[in-house]
Amino acid sequence: MAVVLRFLRKLKFLLFRGQFHRELEEEMIFHREQVEKDLQRDVVSSDTASTAAYRQFGNQTRLKEQCHEVVVFSFESVVQDVRYAGRQLLATPSFTLVIALTLALSIGANSAIFSVIQGVLLKSLPYLQPQRLVSIFLTSGEFPKFPLNPFDFRDIRARNHSFESMAAFTRRDMQLSGAGETARLYGFGITAQYFHVLGLKPELGREFDQRAEIAGNGLQVIVSDRLWRTRFAAAPDIVGRKITLDSQPFTVIGVMPAGVEHPGNNYHSLPYGEGIDVWSAFSFAGNPSQRGSHYMDGIARLKNGVTLSQANAEMDALMAQLAREHGDRDPWRVLLIPLYQEIVGANRRILLVLLGAVAMVLLIACANAANLLLARAARRQREIAVRLALGAPRRRLIRQLLTESLLLSLLGGALGIAMALGGVKVLVSLLPADFPRAHDIHVSLPVFAFTFLVSIATGILFGLAPALQASRTDPTQSLHESGRSATASGRQHRLRNALVISEVSLACILLVGAGLMFRSLLNLIRIDPGFQQEHVLTASLSLPREKYKAEGATANFYDHLVTALGSMPGVQSVGAGSDVPWTGYDENLGGFSIEGKQPPPDQEFHARYHMATPDYFRALGMALLRGRFFTEADKKDAPNVLIINQAMANLYWPHEDVVGKRLTFSDTPKDKDWVTVVGIVGNVKDQPNSPGAAPAFWWPELQRPNPDMSLVLRAQGDPQALVATVRGEVAKLDPALAVADIRLMNQIADTSVATPKLVFLLVGLFAGLAIILAMIGTYGVISYSVTQRRAEFGLRIALGAQRRDVLRLVLSQAATLVLAGTFLGLVVALTLSRVLRNLMYDVSAADPLTFTSVGLIVIFVAIPACYIPARRATQSDPMNALRAD
Repeated sequence: MAVVLRFLRKLKFLLFRGQFHRELEEEMIFHREQVEKDLQRDVVSSDTASTAAYRQFGNQTRLKEQCHEVVVFSFESVVQDVRYAGRQLLATPSFTLVIALTLALSIGANSAIFSVIQGVLLKSLPYLQPQRLVSIFLTSGEFPKFPLNPFDFRDIRARNHSFESMAAFTRRDMQLSGAGETARLYGFGITAQYFHVLGLKPELGREFDQRAEIAGNGLQVIVSDRLWRTRFAAAPDIVGRKITLDSQPFTVIGVMPAGVEHPGNNYHSLPYGEGIDVWSAFSFAGNPSQRGSHYMDGIARLKNGVTLSQANAEMDALMAQLAREHGDRDPWRVLLIPLYQEIVGANRRILLVLLGAVAMVLLIACANAANLLLARAARRQREIAVRLALGAPRRRLIRQLLTESLLLSLLGGALGIAMALGGVKVLVSLLPADFPRAHDIHVSLPVFAFTFLVSIATGILFGLAPALQASRTDPTQSLHESGRSATASGRQHRLRNALVISEVSLACILLVGAGLMFRSLLNLIRIDPGFQQEHVLTASLSLPREKYKAEGATANFYDHLVTALGSMPGVQSVGAGSDVPWTGYDENLGGFSIEGKQPPPDQEFHARYHMATPDYFRALGMALLRGRFFTEADKKDAPNVLIINQAMANLYWPHEDVVGKRLTFSDTPKDKDWVTVVGIVGNVKDQPNSPGAAPAFWWPELQRPNPDMSLVLRAQGDPQALVATVRGEVAKLDPALAVADIRLMNQIADTSVATPKLVFLLVGLFAGLAIILAMIGTYGVISYSVTQRRAEFGLRIALGAQRRDVLRLVLSQAATLVLAGTFLGLVVALTLSRVLRNLMYDVSAADPLTFTSVGLIVIFVAIPACYIPARRATQSDPMNALRAD
């Protein structure tokens, strides 16, 4: 008995050594204060002023000493908690490793996704006061978002009072020659003040002024820092030098700093890994009264104090005024979009969905960790009871247990940030080529701060409930129970069961999201594209307009090139068109009149327009439904002809024989202005996930020459083998031409579904991790319950229960948890699945096949997780149970 008492006294001293030190120090302070009071009484009688000064000095000194002692005591107690928690975790390395790795996976996934969100959504745009920048488009009932006409833009810029500055731009790639190998440069034609609107300045030289916008004055360019260094060796005299672009001498007037970004939308996206090389001056050429051509995007900086709605109202009034001045019957309205929103676009929803998915994985990991801590607290019940019996306050015990959980979460966070460093690189490599601001995605200081905060919050989240449960331990009952018979309380059982149900529910939600995205991706892959993408090579050419301005020069070049390539070995068919499917060429609309038809009120006939050589459709594998393809006879002096798609035929000539119908693009047509439909081809959507194919028509290249064309070659074998052939034949016709954007049609098709594929891949990965964690949690709860009830099961068997009855008992308990979690998860998923509606294609948010499959998958995966501990319960020894009792 004496030994036990000495042990308890020593244990109390070790556990509450800090408290004993504090009491001793407080007693010493008390005696010192008494001595100081005696000294003060002696001094007062002799010198009252000195006594007041001494009192003030003494009070300040004692206050400083007391504050220092409190800080020292708090620091020492925290250090003690950390040391004790560290020893406890090192004593159970398997337990520590399992929780740390579980948290590392979930925290690392959260950090990786947050890195993307930080770089794309949260990081400010690299412009001066970006919150004042807006993008400018036109809008109508038929076209919710449409480019500007350049002359409308010029008038709005001159008359508005809402914008501090305003500019416009359009895509304009150029070919650089005379400075090494001919190269295709990615660029834009921009108006004056373009960089001023963004708050940027050239590193060298100056920006365009409005004199450059006058036709004939526009042979000026600003080059990028990369182009200046790679092609001109960072020559300090580059400003003022003439360089050959599109076979014309352009004067370099400026060099932009490194890293300048284009503020456009996805329509103006550049090929993956490429940046802007050159900005050329846009010239307002043509007839200002002709305002039917729309191909420019606008940007503007709002004046201080002007709201977006106020600016929009003024822009609408200006467009109505311009419509009256130029006789437009259906005036456009103006659509102002914050530049941040225009750049981020639909990717915001994707990133928030992914963040929600990884947050659910983190919650499941927290539930797993909480279950493990509850089981560990049950095993430490006697230790906790002893500490409470020795007088440890409940809050002190909670703090100690929370310290252990915080150490675990910080360890998981450290491992998670290491995983995130590699995960972010993999994630960026998987992003679609047109994903905005991908170069800004990396593990930065805000990501480290986010990971630290998540780690702290995670430690509190999964550690608080077990700590509160453990602190409610009854010392008397726990110390009287034997180690073998001690069991968890009813509150602990209910809490553990609730955590398992939550885990299964969250896993179901993620599985439903992954299932819906999988169904959507399958639908996109299975659709009939309207062309045959196998064995097709594509490339783009851009003929310099000044060099090929002679009549027939452009048409003759492509005619000779197609003929030469068609005679090459391994080429089955070859054609050229103004574009190839699924590459973003979807904003070029042509208005027309149909012979014998009138458009509905406030509407007009229009369709997407394209140009093509005779074998373009055969090379792409587009089906001819009626009529004929173009032939070599469809020349400039031949009757004008068109090929239309099925969507255009169904819209404007429903239930009619369309071949032979006529339309015109002239307001006052003569006989030669009428165009005859000679063929109908199958539909091809603008993008695979487009609701349907838009009405479209094709002019023959020989009648409507276009300098910018895409080559399409169908190969008999591997199309990659034709790359050198294409370059060689182009060089024979024009050595100064660059062949760009060489891609397989299969690659273009894969790129078009890259976003839904990425979302499915990540959500599916998170869902797989979630279901694994949920099943581990279920296994842990059932296994722990079986261990705690082993004596009960042995007693049941001793009293005559069959082992299959015990198996059924345990499985019914597990089935109740799994079915409850599955039902709750499917109900919540039915509500949350609407968030994915804009990301899905041809799939209902309440798709019965997906929901049924998820329910069956969860139950099927739960069987082994529940059966293994249930099987162990049937092996309970009745003799051990009887001896225990």
